[in-house]
Amino acid sequence: MGDEKTKHWRTAAELPPAVFEVLRKPNRGINPVTIVATVDPDGSPHTAPFGSVRAVTPQLLRMISLRFHDTYANLQRDGRAVVAVVAPPDIAVSIRGRARVLREQMRADPNSAILEIAVEEVKNDMVRSGAIEGAIAFAPWDEVRHWFEEALAELEEEGRP
Repeated sequence: MGDEKTKHWRTAAELPPAVFEVLRKPNRGINPVTIVATVDPDGSPHTAPFGSVRAVTPQLLRMISLRFHDTYANLQRDGRAVVAVVAPPDIAVSIRGRARVLREQMRADPNSAILEIAVEEVKNDMVRSGAIEGAIAFAPWDEVRHWFEEALAELEEEGRP
């Protein structure tokens, strides 16, 4: 099991190592799917699943969003985001941060943009009474697999907007 204090931390200023590893997703990985929460123009919460969220560093996330998606509009307008991550066996966190557009138009897809989220706080939402047995998984259809591979390869490029 591991050290109880380490396992059941409450908040952190950056991604703890286990969370970073789940979101690092090298080689064009798209799982686990995360839920990105933003604020709609009327102030109400908006959530959407994303398979492209990945950790660049413990302080920085990067993601792809279609430019006509509500999440993209909300992040452009307001910038506040919370990314929920649930992964076996014991990761259930909410990552609060501020987003900015890194690349307005991707080379791989002119309808998509790359956004970065600067991590402000990571909150541990995992309960102590059980384990996570599965994560939300996504698999693209064969006819769009090439798009995912190209877009995720572009997302994984280091520091080149």
